Amino acid sequence: MVKSDVTGCEIVVKTAKILPKPPVPIGVVDILASNRTTLILLVVLSIAVTIYYQISLQQRLWIIAVPSFLLILNFFLAMATRNILKNSWPLMIFHFALIALVILAFVGRMSFFHGTLELAENEEFSGQLENIEQGPWHQYGLSATRFTNLGFQIRYHEGIKRDKTLNQIALSLSDGRQLALEIGDHVPLVVGHYRFYTSHNKGYAPVFEWRPSADTAVLVGSIHLPAYPAHEYRQALEWKIPGSDLTLWAMLRIEENVLPTDRGFNFQIPEQHQLVVRHGDKRYELRPGDEIKLPGGILAYRKLTTWMGYKVDYDWTRPWLLASALISLVALFVHFTVKFFRPVHECNAPNRKTLGSTPE
Repeated sequence: MVKSDVTGCEIVVKTAKILPKPPVPIGVVDILASNRTTLILLVVLSIAVTIYYQISLQQRLWIIAVPSFLLILNFFLAMATRNILKNSWPLMIFHFALIALVILAFVGRMSFFHGTLELAENEEFSGQLENIEQGPWHQYGLSATRFTNLGFQIRYHEGIKRDKTLNQIALSLSDGRQLALEIGDHVPLVVGHYRFYTSHNKGYAPVFEWRPSADTAVLVGSIHLPAYPAHEYRQALEWKIPGSDLTLWAMLRIEENVLPTDRGFNFQIPEQHQLVVRHGDKRYELRPGDEIKLPGGILAYRKLTTWMGYKVDYDWTRPWLLASALISLVALFVHFTVKFFRPVHECNAPNRKTLGSTPE
């Protein structure tokens, strides 16, 4: 039987007797490789993403990982049993890049690290961090890292609009030398895969000297007042003198305008200021160089300096995630380019299509 299609080409159709195929038993592999399983796993993954931020960190990792890895298994079994994508290399590369993206994202969340620290001017990082969040696979590697905060500069524009931070540090090298560096909000100190960034948190730090009455060593240290100018009107802190039972309350009183709103300015230490210190029912007003006698020793107020807050970030998978994402995008672009710009060949009379032919 000969028919014509819409292009006018002849199509030769030969009928053949179709015999019923014997039923094929369905196994576990066939179920896992089926399109129905793919659809179910996609629905489960969508539900997992919906409740991702409603549960704890450890649970949220696995609630995403389990359906994701089952989808990966579904894909590989479908390739092995149903030969999907065997004629589309760009689409196959796209799927493999997506698989690499999922695996890297999981590994990154299992090994990530976030932390913070605060350093006064000329204070050295001792290897200890605060506010730590980390994945269960992370192995801390900053115990031997040392660098010193040498101070910072921040420019504010009119209206107290903050510009970038320029923070000078001295990194201690393994041979004993120190390397001078400048870091900031977007220019980190990189130690292995750890990245130290300056943060928006910074402020003033009064420096004290504590001379105990007993014949012990003199202690010199600083306290970090709340961030400035974020807490402009709350520059007070309760603190305890190390090695004693004395708890003091201190407040910085600035006696000059360090935050002009009608012009640009640099973050600076106020020259005119005093420190109000309270111990019990006693109140003291100190200027640099003043000292007070307290039970157990003498407390001297040396000077006012600054402190800088840092953010520490670790995730070695980020460059590989970017590479996987770019590969997947390029592969998808090639796939659609080939699909939509493939030349359409008109059929000629000698090149007839034969459907359902059987050997004669």
